[in-house]
Amino acid sequence: NPSQFKGDDLPVEKVSWSNAMGFCEKLTELERSADRIPDDWKYTLPTEAQWEYACRAGTTTVYAFGDKITTKQANFDKTLGKTTNIGKYPANAWGFHDMHGNVREWCLDWHKTFAKGSMRDPQGPADGTKRVIRGGGWNNDGRDVRSAARNGGTPGNRVLSLGFRLSLQTETERTK
Repeated sequence: NPSQFKGDDLPVEKVSWSNAMGFCEKLTELERSADRIPDDWKYTLPTEAQWEYACRAGTTTVYAFGDKITTKQANFDKTLGKTTNIGKYPANAWGFHDMHGNVREWCLDWHKTFAKGSMRDPQGPADGTKRVIRGGGWNNDGRDVRSAARNGGTPGNRVLSLGFRLSLQTETERTK
């Protein structure tokens, strides 16, 4: 566990995209060998579109909770100075915790600049130098934890407040 803040209920942070994907591969192997997932399923990182869809939980507002967010709804703006236990803050309408704040999260996609305007299920580029990061962390301001906020980082980066979220998908779903 490379995290600066360690605890059984704390998110793992300071993990690179490459390490997160390695974890997904190992977990897939272990779960398949224990017959807990079918052979055509795997753990991976969510695509950027999947991440935002889960974060928004059917909303069209700036945050899953509305057009404003407070430190009673998410861990951001250096209020606590560290990560907090997963699930400490309210879940969004679909039951996902910590989509805004706590740790920024790696996504499967390569990063690119999108054209202006709304898009439906945008596809990431086939290659690049940076991977998508979403969600904002405990040390980001409110603008950086918006549902639409996005950034990119080189796959080897292991920086404070950068973690990941698992996605269980079939092998036939889009991979990068």
